[in-house]
Amino acid sequence: MELNKAKETIEILADGINPSTGEVLPREGPYNDPAVIRALFTILDSIKAIRPPGRTVEQRQNDNVENGKPRNAGLQWTTELRTEAAEKFKQGSSVHELADSFERTPGAITSELVKQGLIDAAEVTGYRQN
Repeated sequence: MELNKAKETIEILADGINPSTGEVLPREGPYNDPAVIRALFTILDSIKAIRPPGRTVEQRQNDNVENGKPRNAGLQWTTELRTEAAEKFKQGSSVHELADSFERTPGAITSELVKQGLIDAAEVTGYRQN
């Protein structure tokens, strides 16, 4: 059974409804016992706290390409990539050349260069247009 379906079944049961028939459960049944109802809601709270597994880098890259974005848009920078971007910028690569090379947006490149102190934040508009 899928987690969402199990959650839905427990919610219905916790609300005093028979999940199989849709009928209201009898008052004298164990499902109307306050301890059982609290237990069901505790389980529901736990299920809500479970985060679904994150998407892999490859899945996110594929989503980006399908949505017309650069392949690495929104992905974290590694230390190696940060160093490489800084070196290429120091050697004269433009923001747009770096964006093409790293498959990121010009805004992401500019932001990274500002973080590294290679571009003054006040000059950002000029770099995004170049």
